[in-house]
Amino acid sequence: MSAKIRLEISKSNLISIHDKDFDDFEKNIINHVYCINCASSYNSTITNYRVFLNDYDDVILEGFCKKCNHPVNRYVETGEVAKNRKRTRKLKRF
Repeated sequence: MSAKIRLEISKSNLISIHDKDFDDFEKNIINHVYCINCASSYNSTITNYRVFLNDYDDVILEGFCKKCNHPVNRYVETGEVAKNRKRTRKLKRF
């Protein structure tokens, strides 16, 4: 089964999904991205990223490696956390 819905959301929406945990999200997700071009083991930072929600209520970040500007993506299983899933579904209603 594939995720068919890709709803683009803003960074402020992303912050509202993670609420008090956004600092941890930023520290552990945004600042730890794998770049195939740099071959750095999750030591890159994603910049100029766009944020999407899929139909599993997971977050997909699409942006660029801070070190080399190569395209990078990060998939975060946000929908598995009940409080985050509730917040993402609230966003999807609009």
